[in-house]
Amino acid sequence: MSGSPSNTVLEVVDLKAGYGKIEALHGVSFHVKRGEIVTLIGANGAGKSTTLKALMRLTPPESPTVTEGDIRFDGASILNMDAHVVVDKLGMTLVPEGRRIFGNLTVLENLQLAAWTRRKQDTRQDLDRIFDLFPRLSERARQRSDTLSGGEQQMLAVGRALMTQCSVLLLDEPSMGLAPLLMYEMFRTLKQLNEEGLTIVVVEQNARLALTVADRGYVLDTGQIVAEGGGKELLARPEIMSAYLGA
Repeated sequence: MSGSPSNTVLEVVDLKAGYGKIEALHGVSFHVKRGEIVTLIGANGAGKSTTLKALMRLTPPESPTVTEGDIRFDGASILNMDAHVVVDKLGMTLVPEGRRIFGNLTVLENLQLAAWTRRKQDTRQDLDRIFDLFPRLSERARQRSDTLSGGEQQMLAVGRALMTQCSVLLLDEPSMGLAPLLMYEMFRTLKQLNEEGLTIVVVEQNARLALTVADRGYVLDTGQIVAEGGGKELLARPEIMSAYLGA
């Protein structure tokens, strides 16, 4: 890959990673500039979720083992960092596939738990901001989160990530299981957060929707980047439309 722009916040360089003896990523390279929305699209099993897990430095077996290449944040390698350092010190947070909220806790408790390393007096403004973004969470603040609808649980998962005061937000399939209206509402909120300065990397099965809002996109196929370009540019390419958008 050629040299990345000077405002690059996240850079993946020739990354090879896998689970045990199975290699899932075969030399993946891409970069994310500060303030961008970048999407990773591709078929199931292409390596999209594996890439996000590698970025977060989660421990095996939850995360793949990196065998070659590098992951750099603001130019410095993070391969030897633990996940909590990536969140607390770098400000990069993952909204995982399947939401993984704590169902036996209330909405408010889920949000507060995400900020447990911060002083209590620092969290009120962030809570108010999340309740402004997602009014339904405010209405259900004292409700057990396992009684929420799928869309409300996704709002909670995003809100929980924002409670870490992240500057880079990774999302794995944020529209999964959502009704079309809620799906578009979620992406409108992500676009709003991006316009306010949040850098976003999103893995999304609905490639057409993701490319519509993304500044740039990368197409993964069996663990390799096979195409890249602006979101609208990739939407206009017939081979991408045919292979990944069902057109």
